Amino acid sequence: MNKKLCFYTPPFPRVKSYYDMIDVAAEYGLTAVEGFSCYEFETPDENAAMKIREYADSKNIIFPCFSVFTKLASDKGSVEMLKKYARIAKIMGSPYLHHTIVGECQNSEQVLSRKDDLFRTGIEAVREIYDYAESIGIKAIYEEQGYIFNGIKNFGEFLEKVDREVGVVADFGNIYESEDNLIDFLKVFAHKVVHVHLKDVRLSDTNYDGQGFDSTSGKYMYEAEFGKGIVNLKDAIGILKDAGYEGYYGLEFSASENDSPIIAQSIKLIEDAL
Repeated sequence: MNKKLCFYTPPFPRVKSYYDMIDVAAEYGLTAVEGFSCYEFETPDENAAMKIREYADSKNIIFPCFSVFTKLASDKGSVEMLKKYARIAKIMGSPYLHHTIVGECQNSEQVLSRKDDLFRTGIEAVREIYDYAESIGIKAIYEEQGYIFNGIKNFGEFLEKVDREVGVVADFGNIYESEDNLIDFLKVFAHKVVHVHLKDVRLSDTNYDGQGFDSTSGKYMYEAEFGKGIVNLKDAIGILKDAGYEGYYGLEFSASENDSPIIAQSIKLIEDAL
């Protein structure tokens, strides 16, 4: 069994529920699944969480992190929703609640035109979420994501101004939505990393079929199979290990067709890097 890897995104098309996710994780020899706001958790359902936690326990699967996609900085209703998800994380036995702050990954110029306001409201909301989560024994953690809270400079300013001991999720792909790169980002923040999202990406000058994520570098970012993009897994993981990181690596990649060969190959590449 691999004690460092967990599924973050479901391996489509086989997974239709969190019970499936737990079964498939065990099948691949993983010991963990990262919770996410999908399937039974599209809304924060505590009864569902208790049943899924019981099933996970029966399969010796743990939940090292619980993640939620939100537009927190522009949607005040997300604050109360995230407090409910913090309670879900507690039930699931997860020490961490991770959530986005500005969820938009398209139209960077439009989002950046609201930067000052989104930065201010985002930080105010993060403080409230962090304090609530801490009160019930959960730590709120954050990744570099989107355009407002991404890049070495902006993310560093966020960590400084939020004025809380937040943990960092190192997302191996999101950094390329900014003008920076993964290795430089990790050299600055590796000592604060408490969780990792693994992915590979490629960059292009062309937005094929409108499917590329806009970036502030003028490129378009696409998800790639592990080993076929620009992410240097070995060097990135080496920086984290040198900084003392011993946590989980969430596999954030889902094949759209028959996932088995691709997911197995991805796990092998990651194990080699580890």
